[in-house]
Amino acid sequence: PSPRSMATATATALTIPQAYGWVVVAASAMGFTATALGAGVGGARRKFFGKKFDERADVKAIKDEIKKAFPDHKPITGGYPDMGSGLFARLLKPAEWYEFNLAQRVHHNTLENLTFAITLVLTAGLFQPEAAAACGAVYCVGRVMLARGYTSLGPNGRYPGGPISLLPLLGLLGINLFYGFKHGLASAGLL
Repeated sequence: PSPRSMATATATALTIPQAYGWVVVAASAMGFTATALGAGVGGARRKFFGKKFDERADVKAIKDEIKKAFPDHKPITGGYPDMGSGLFARLLKPAEWYEFNLAQRVHHNTLENLTFAITLVLTAGLFQPEAAAACGAVYCVGRVMLARGYTSLGPNGRYPGGPISLLPLLGLLGINLFYGFKHGLASAGLL
């Protein structure tokens, strides 16, 4: 038989569990949590790169150079596109730079693992929807705790939020690996 007919012969139907709706809610909450943490960066941006900052002579000089290089671009405000380590951020006082970067780091750290986290929730939810949804909820709580601790205490404020948001990911990974191997071995005729 051809590989195509073998694949067709061994394919199985995917059944979405009735409780999978909770998984979708959890994944949506995870995305919303990341967006809300981004709003914290927006608040810090308004605080440090606001109108007073834009009126400074050194800021205007940088903006004039940028405008000469990119005459078709709209005038920039709010410190954009600086993400905390660029030309505008260098003009902040050290304490302002630090506070802005704490908010940036919390948001970026969340974005760095969000794709993996949501993928784990959505796939684990096919096998254990209630557990996957619960893990997604705990992840959100941990991320909010991490954000509050990190922005108020610096890197030492990662605890307990960091570990609280990591533990459900380990549980989700375990669910995925267990069922992935179980179905993989079964499809190979080894179970």
